[in-house]
Amino acid sequence: MKSIHLINAILALSLFCILSSELGLSAGLSLEARRATGLIAIGTNMAIGILGAITSYRLAWSAYLVLSVAGLVLVGAATPIFALWLALKLL
Repeated sequence: MKSIHLINAILALSLFCILSSELGLSAGLSLEARRATGLIAIGTNMAIGILGAITSYRLAWSAYLVLSVAGLVLVGAATPIFALWLALKLL
């Protein structure tokens, strides 16, 4: 698998997270639906990061995984891009 495909998947996943966050709050989705969406996004992000870690860019993808876990723990975001978006929105 090429890294550019994985990067595109991360960008799409981040956009999905942003849109589902906005729609979840405004549309009044149930807590269970928002929780399921978040868990699917987290699992997908980790799977993409692990797939990236077996490419020739192991160090970069390993750093991405560390950023993903840090964003998850500190802000509760599935991807680092979504974590940055949330942090900017909160400020």
